[in-house]
Amino acid sequence: MQEFHFQHNHLTAAEVNASKMHRLHHVKLFYPAICHITHGSKVIIQDERRLVATPDELIIIPANTPMEIINQPAQDVFHSDLLLLSPDLIAEFKTRYLQSWPRAKTDSLCAPLSEGLAFMWGNLLHAVRHNFSDELQKHQAFGLLLALLHDGVAGPLLIERNINLTEQVRHFIMLAPARAWTAHDVASRLALSVPTLRRRLREESQSFRQIVEEVRMAVALSQLQSTRLPIGEIAMQCGYLSSSRFTARFRQHYGCLPKTLR
Repeated sequence: MQEFHFQHNHLTAAEVNASKMHRLHHVKLFYPAICHITHGSKVIIQDERRLVATPDELIIIPANTPMEIINQPAQDVFHSDLLLLSPDLIAEFKTRYLQSWPRAKTDSLCAPLSEGLAFMWGNLLHAVRHNFSDELQKHQAFGLLLALLHDGVAGPLLIERNINLTEQVRHFIMLAPARAWTAHDVASRLALSVPTLRRRLREESQSFRQIVEEVRMAVALSQLQSTRLPIGEIAMQCGYLSSSRFTARFRQHYGCLPKTLR
């Protein structure tokens, strides 16, 4: 089977389009992200909190935060822009610009789109979409993060993250989600025995197979929402030879069929 490899940059842009409302369970982004809706609205349900985000706001999404999401079109159109920020970029921003890290504000993930935020967001999105140099993209990203910090809404992006074993395993799977990964493959890359790998993952309330499936589902969701690739091809890119099995796993994970996102 052909392996599909995905490149993960400091900044990755994606677009989400839909003509019908859809509801997704157990959505989790592995990198911190910023989202802006241009048409429609997005409902975010996290624990007991329910937020409704509109085009007047930026959505600040910390990494590894399980959410339920409802994308609601307006006049049959939903569109949002999403930017994923690498942990390395966030760490460099902290080192350069923060004398003392502010306490993270997690009471709301929605940041009012002030004039400064709108200006910096537009510049960064343009730089990423037009593939400006890494240094120019980073410069624009730091500008947006400074604007968020100035408005007091950068907290969710500045939450301290420990790079645990789960994240290290996830990194390998994300590079080639179609590959038939085994625990031995990853353990050898981490200079661990397979029993040690499994034991340490259990200590983090994870299993190897759980991580593989979680990554494949996240990649599939991104491909379904931001590309026009056939569902069968997306299934193959995510390691599923059977489209029916992929559909069943997707429905079990997110609570809807892949075709409902198109």
